[in-house]
Amino acid sequence: MKKIILSVLFLPLTCFSQTAESVKNLSFQDAINLALENNANVKVQSLERKAARKIIYQKLALGLPSVSIGQNYTDNIELPAQFFDIDQDGTQDKLQFGNRYNAVGGIGVNQLVFDGSYIIGVLASKVLTDRTRENYEKSLLDARRDVSQAYHLGIVLKRNLEALKVTLKSTKESLENLTSLYEEGFVEKQEVDQLDLIVKNIQINSVNLESQIFITHQVLILHCGLSPETEVHLTSSIESLLISPDASKALLTEGFNAISHVDYRLMETNRSGQLLNVQNEKIQFLPKVYAGYNLNRQFVSEDANVFDPDGLQSNNVNFSSWNLSASLPIFNSGGRIAKIQEEQIKLKELDILLNNTKLALILNHNQARSEYANALKIYQLQVERSEVSKQILNNSKAKLIEGTISSMEFAQASNQYQESITSMLQAANNTLNKKVSLEISLGKYQLKN
Repeated sequence: MKKIILSVLFLPLTCFSQTAESVKNLSFQDAINLALENNANVKVQSLERKAARKIIYQKLALGLPSVSIGQNYTDNIELPAQFFDIDQDGTQDKLQFGNRYNAVGGIGVNQLVFDGSYIIGVLASKVLTDRTRENYEKSLLDARRDVSQAYHLGIVLKRNLEALKVTLKSTKESLENLTSLYEEGFVEKQEVDQLDLIVKNIQINSVNLESQIFITHQVLILHCGLSPETEVHLTSSIESLLISPDASKALLTEGFNAISHVDYRLMETNRSGQLLNVQNEKIQFLPKVYAGYNLNRQFVSEDANVFDPDGLQSNNVNFSSWNLSASLPIFNSGGRIAKIQEEQIKLKELDILLNNTKLALILNHNQARSEYANALKIYQLQVERSEVSKQILNNSKAKLIEGTISSMEFAQASNQYQESITSMLQAANNTLNKKVSLEISLGKYQLKN
């Protein structure tokens, strides 16, 4: 995601001034649904599933009869000759046999009778189908994670900007009041300048946030498969996405089965494919048997049109044949046995990786659950902290107007409040992302409507 954000940073600045072709109100659920349908990786994996079905048809077709037809036309410009002393007079007589023109047309049928590799190939096509289905499911998980992170960041930045605007408005009012007191001689110019500096700092932060929001929206648009010119309005709030304590408890206590997770099933499918490799090498010791039948018709003539029954010396004949071929490997100096042993070693490697994948998924789920529980606690503490800092800021504002504190002290209270709001929103963003990480560790890629 960081790479995508960096690439968007280099978009021309004119993007900010472009008129959007369309405006789309986008809830969190809408964004997820769009990504699961339009995300580029999801669409590619969906096509891979279709391609896998075509491969199955190809494998099955190898064991079905194949029919071919052919035609050959020959113009013997000069017939070959043989020389004999037919009348025993010492002179070699020239004899030529054949017709100048001839054509052969035929039809052939071939059928695989037995080949162990064909059986393995059909089984392997099912493994391929399973793999493409699991890759598709994994792409859905990745799409949901990417869209969730972008959407969460978008609404957090939006809330931060709203808080900055409220603070900016309040600080400008205080600046106007302080300016009036300065003009009447009750405060020094430095106090006014200090407060004016606070206003400008807030304005700078607001401009930076607007730029970050634009970039985040562009990332979200990319993941959802929308047009780059689309202007999105994020309609879901932080509060609506932060689930209730009861729902959080249910999510934290939900059972986990590593064997059903897509990452485990992907590794298990890889192992199934390798097991077929072992079986394919073993089955090479069995014979391969093929059968075929050919029917041909030959046309000969001294005329170029060999098919004209009234042509000069025209004639034709049918001939046919059938065949049965078999091959059986006898000895190859132990090379095939070594190949079987190699594939068996690779199978053992995948057994180790399969077990390690199971352990890693369990560890990842336990970590995701712990991090989500911790994020929930920190978010609640950050909410309480922001409320306290807001009260301190309100008190400081009143004291500033009364002249009991300096603008420097007010600036400290204002910075403390802004920092608490930022920390609270960052905690909210982290909590939302940890929630998604926990759900994805469970293998969930769709939300409940």
